[in-house]
Amino acid sequence: MRSRTMKSSKIIRPVLGTLAVLLLSLPVILLLLALQGRPAVSEGPGLTSEELTRIEQLLVNTTPQAPGSVGIHEVSFSESDINLLLRYGSQTLRLEPHWSALVELDSNQVHSLLSLQLIASGLPLFLNLEAGFEVRDKQLHFTQLRAGRLPIPNFLLQYTLNRMRENLATAHVSFRDINDIVATVQNVSVDENQIQIAMEWDPQLLSQFSQHAQQMFVSAEDQQRIANYYNEIGLLASAMPADLGAVSLNAFLAPLFRSAQENSRNGSDPIGENRTLLQALAIYVSDENISQLLQADYSPMPEQAKFIEVRLHRRQDLARHLVSMAAITASAGAGIAEMLSTTKEAYDARYRSGFSFSDLAANSAGTLLASYATRDINSALLIQERLATITEEMDYMPEIGNNRDGLSEDDFNALYADRSSPEYQARLAEIEQLILARPLFQDLP
Repeated sequence: MRSRTMKSSKIIRPVLGTLAVLLLSLPVILLLLALQGRPAVSEGPGLTSEELTRIEQLLVNTTPQAPGSVGIHEVSFSESDINLLLRYGSQTLRLEPHWSALVELDSNQVHSLLSLQLIASGLPLFLNLEAGFEVRDKQLHFTQLRAGRLPIPNFLLQYTLNRMRENLATAHVSFRDINDIVATVQNVSVDENQIQIAMEWDPQLLSQFSQHAQQMFVSAEDQQRIANYYNEIGLLASAMPADLGAVSLNAFLAPLFRSAQENSRNGSDPIGENRTLLQALAIYVSDENISQLLQADYSPMPEQAKFIEVRLHRRQDLARHLVSMAAITASAGAGIAEMLSTTKEAYDARYRSGFSFSDLAANSAGTLLASYATRDINSALLIQERLATITEEMDYMPEIGNNRDGLSEDDFNALYADRSSPEYQARLAEIEQLILARPLFQDLP
C-alpha cells in the first residue's frame, strides 16, 4: 500500500508542478497572444491641403445651420471620410500611446482596426484591436473583439461592456454626458457606401458636455492658477473707470503676464502659468462664466468679474478670436486650433457673417502666441518678458489690408476656387509673414 502511495505521489507531483507552471504562465501566454511586433494599421502619410479642405467641409456639413436650435439632425459619412477623420485625429491629437485606426463598412456592419504603439523606441510592440459592430433595432451594437491573435469570448465582452456602462454612470460627469448624447441617436443605418446617423440635436447637452470635458482635463494645480488669474482680471476690471466702455487687449495682457513672470521667478512652471493665464483670459474676453473651467466643488469659486468689452484694433471680435485660439492652442495644441479656426470661417461663409481674413489672421496670431508661450521653458519665459511690457497691439497683431471680409461661400469660391487653391494658399502665406514680422515673434528660439 505504501509503495502504491509513493508511486502515486511521484506521478501527481510532476502533474501538479506542470499545472502550476501553466497557470502562472497563462497571463504571459495571453499577453504574448495579444501583443504583436507590427501594427495592423499603419500611420499613413501626412495630410495634403486637399484633404484638410475636405475635413473642414465635413465638419461644416455635420453642423446644423442653426446650431442653437433643438431638432432632428442627420449626418452621413462615407468609408473614406471616416478614415480621413481618423487619420487627422491620429496625426493631430498625438495622444499616448500613439494610435492609428481603420474602418470598413458593410451591409448593416462596421469593422474596425485599432493599433496602439506601446513602446515608441527600441523593440516595437503594438496592441492591435479588431472590433465588430452590427446594426440592430436602428442602433449600432458592439458584437466582437479580438486583441492580436487572442479572440475575446462574447460572454466576457458583454460582461465587460455592462460593467463599463455601470462604472461610467457613476464616473466623471463628462462620461455621463456621453451616455446622454448616445441616447439622442434615433437611427443608424450602414451599407457598403456610407453610415447615416439621425440624432436629436440638443445644444444645451452638447454645451454641457464641452464644459465638463474641459474641466476633466484641468488639473487641480491648474484650477488654482486659473482661479488666481481670473481673480486678478476681476481686480483689474474693477479698478478701471466706471464709464469706460471698452479697453485694448493690452490693458489685460501686460499686467497678467507681469504676474506670470513673477510667479515663474518664484519657482512656478512658466508653461503652466502661461497656459492657465490664457484660459482665464479667454473666459473673460468671451464674457463667459469661469465655472466652465473649474469643478463644481471648487472652493472658493471666484466671483464673476465686472465685464468690460475688450478690443483689438478697435474690434471686439478680433480680441475674442485671438484669445480664444490662444487658449485652445495652449490646451489642445496648434493643430486642433488651426482646424477649428478655418472650419469656423468656412461655417461663417456658408451660414453667417461671411468668410473673414481678418478673423483668420487674429486666430493665427493667437495660435502662434500660445505656441511660443507653451513650447518650452525658455520660450515661455521670453514670451512672458515681452508681453509684460507690451504697449502696442501692432507688436503682435498686424492690421490686415484688402481683407475682403464678409465673403459668402459662393463669393469665396469665385475668388479662390477652394481652400487648397494656390491663390488661397498664397493669401494665407502672406498673412503668416505679416504676423511673423511682428516684434513679439522676432528672434524667438
